[in-house]
Amino acid sequence: MKQALLFGGAAAVVAAAAVAYLVFDPAPVPAPRAGMAASGTAASGTAASGTAIALGSVTPAKPPSPPPAQAKTAEEPAGPRFDIVRVAPDGATVMAGRATPGSSVTVHDGERSLGSVNADARGEWVLLPDRPLAPGTRELSLSEQATPAAEPTPSERVVVVMVPDPPPATGGASSETPTGPLAVAVPRDGLGGSTVLQAPKASAAPATRGVAPPPPGGVSLESMDYDASGQVAMGGRAQPGTAVQLYLDNLLVGRAHTDPDGHWRLRPERAVAPGVYTLRADQVTDSGKVTARVELPVQVSEVPASLPEGRSMVVQPGNSLWRIARTTYGRGVQYTLIYEANRGQIRDPDLIYPGQIFALPVSN
Repeated sequence: MKQALLFGGAAAVVAAAAVAYLVFDPAPVPAPRAGMAASGTAASGTAASGTAIALGSVTPAKPPSPPPAQAKTAEEPAGPRFDIVRVAPDGATVMAGRATPGSSVTVHDGERSLGSVNADARGEWVLLPDRPLAPGTRELSLSEQATPAAEPTPSERVVVVMVPDPPPATGGASSETPTGPLAVAVPRDGLGGSTVLQAPKASAAPATRGVAPPPPGGVSLESMDYDASGQVAMGGRAQPGTAVQLYLDNLLVGRAHTDPDGHWRLRPERAVAPGVYTLRADQVTDSGKVTARVELPVQVSEVPASLPEGRSMVVQPGNSLWRIARTTYGRGVQYTLIYEANRGQIRDPDLIYPGQIFALPVSN
């Protein structure tokens, strides 16, 4: 069976768009300025003519009142800012925030640049550094440049990140000790409150340590593989002792039971024709009541016979071209190699499906 490459990095399932604000809560959109509604109404031909018509006389209309001054939002910091910093246990990092639309945003780890990216037309930016952060404590800062000749504008806040050392192979932390990376946004000048962007998770109790927590939403699809004959197999997690029913485009293809650790695996009884489907996994009780559900697009592929062993992979839930390249070649920017080698089945580099089979070309 062709084994899938899994990357347990930060974030985002690329069953839809990759690397976007999947976990970002955008800032509230400011209310439209006074007078905008009037001008929009005039354009539609329904605005008043500017005079009030009385019976038998014409009276000049009162001049409009000046629009009230917009109140400044005290919480809205000037310049660029961090909104998201997510660090995986292996140091892989996703950062996102806001800046002046079109400006060049640079993130620094102390004196070292982690990378630069341009803010889009809405002022949003996302950065995935090529290299994971090493264990230790560091300060991430942010600056923006409207033009290459402009003076960089620093952010009002910096982010203090703590990446812990890997746990020892002989045991973990105590049940009271939080584990995992920590990221806190603090004022650059040290005056004012701080905001926790990522909090460490509490360790599992000794009785349950080693058992993965239940997936978000109660049920998940976490793997897709093919056997030598090309038959697809799917697996995931749900509550231990429950059943999971799988549907492709609302057609029931099989039912599996979870093991004591909550894992399930299913090979559809009937062959599934190649194509893109909406997969639905329902966690159900013995009476058939649905207690949890997950839906995502997947692609059932025809297994090619020409791919050399070890130079191909099956896309898994959670993969993106960037993460596959970082896992395969050590650098995310080499995703273009995978894209060029598989353009026949990748219409959009930001949209790949679990179940697709990609050739992995050799990097020079």
